[in-house]
Amino acid sequence: MPPQKTAEPVRGTDREKNLPLDVYFSHVYYSMPTLCSFAHQLHHIWRMKPASVVEVGIGNGFVSSYLRKSGVEVTTIDINPNLEPDIVAPLSEARTHLPAKGDLVVCCEVLEHMPLEELDDNLSHLRSLGDRLFLTLPNYRSTFGVTALLRLPKLRARSLGLNIDIRRERPMEPAHFWEVGYSRACARTAIIAKLRQHYGKVTSGRFELNPYHLWFECQ
Repeated sequence: MPPQKTAEPVRGTDREKNLPLDVYFSHVYYSMPTLCSFAHQLHHIWRMKPASVVEVGIGNGFVSSYLRKSGVEVTTIDINPNLEPDIVAPLSEARTHLPAKGDLVVCCEVLEHMPLEELDDNLSHLRSLGDRLFLTLPNYRSTFGVTALLRLPKLRARSLGLNIDIRRERPMEPAHFWEVGYSRACARTAIIAKLRQHYGKVTSGRFELNPYHLWFECQ
């Protein structure tokens, strides 16, 4: 009998460290919600005025490339060498490879790819990389509402979202171990409480133009 092919892992470390770069340039990354999330990330980071950034989870490099071209010092960390980060290491070992803490740690759509049982340790690891954190996580619940760019005379255009969460009918993303609201242990209030164990001030919201993504600013 011919040897059977080993099934590719659906989620977890073995999957994430071997994903080819072209996965991060698939049609999903060209969708309007994903592109809007990149724009929201950059807007929040710019508002926090970082002198330097440590990005955990480089993805396709959209955010780090933009920040670098704007003059921000950025160090990228990822477990996947195919993405060509500055430091190839798991989050648990990242601090040992980082020459100095960053002013702001950026971690977007990463922690849900690791078991929920590791969340407390992962937050401690993120805190060791810098004193401030900008974090995003996926929202398990579906949303219903309207999102738009609001333009009024003599006022700067701003995004506007009028959304409410509704019970989710579809299954969770296969590559995710958990999402915010999937259980009481990872409810939004529970995540904020865990973050407040490491940071003095935590604010949270959702991206108006992509309410699937929730943001947390920690200082």
